[in-house]
Amino acid sequence: MSSTTSTPVGTADDQASLRSDATGAREEPPGSLGSGLGFGQLLHAELRKTVDTRAGRWLLIVIVAVTALAMGLVMWFSREDGAGFLALLTTAVLPQAVLLPVLGILTAASEWSQRTALITFTQEPRRLRVMVAKSLAAVLLGLVVLAVTFVLAALAHVLSVSVAGGDIDLAVTGALVLNYTVIQVIYILMGVAFGALLLNVPLAIAAFFVLPVVISIVTATVGWLRDRAAWIDPTMAGIPFAESSNASAQEWQQLGVTTLIWIVVPLALGLWRVSRREIK
Repeated sequence: MSSTTSTPVGTADDQASLRSDATGAREEPPGSLGSGLGFGQLLHAELRKTVDTRAGRWLLIVIVAVTALAMGLVMWFSREDGAGFLALLTTAVLPQAVLLPVLGILTAASEWSQRTALITFTQEPRRLRVMVAKSLAAVLLGLVVLAVTFVLAALAHVLSVSVAGGDIDLAVTGALVLNYTVIQVIYILMGVAFGALLLNVPLAIAAFFVLPVVISIVTATVGWLRDRAAWIDPTMAGIPFAESSNASAQEWQQLGVTTLIWIVVPLALGLWRVSRREIK
């Protein structure tokens, strides 16, 4: 009498459990994505990618060069009396507010433009978790740049007034430090929001620079919008925080409203788009 061999049946998980090794380690079924990376590992990877990529590296070099050039010009024009610490700091921070958002755009959108998103989301399939790490990486790098700027401004001030024979004055209020920090973080997150919404680096950079200019022109020319410009225009809302350390309650409210319009809404839409977009 002939014997028949039965074929094992069951789900992929059942068959995987039968193929465990001698140590008892369970083999993952085909197509399993695993549990992803720890957030610390993910954040470290995003920080490294921001610095290691050619675009990110050159952007940081340009930021350092522009900061040094801005401080050098202030020192040259103030060579008779010495450059003030606040003047050096303000002159250096303003161009950074223009360039650092590009870092946020690159962080959020470059992998979609370079078609490396598949690798990232295979290692960590939780896409919103990846976007949180990208946003935090961009903010941390921006804060490091701001901290280095404070140090360089202090050194430039000491050098300038020492050569001119003036008095060293490194006094700066905590409110001013808070203002500069808030403005830098807001502009960086605005870049992240545009990058996540458009998922295309050139398009996001163009939109980031063009749209605020268009809004500024519209609010300056349309009569009933002129008095409400600070509630709509992010540039107008940020001016009091760059010029003074004593922003009023209304100015904080205006900054909050423009942050909602220019960061929260596009970032929410961008995260929704990232979570649903097909990876090719």
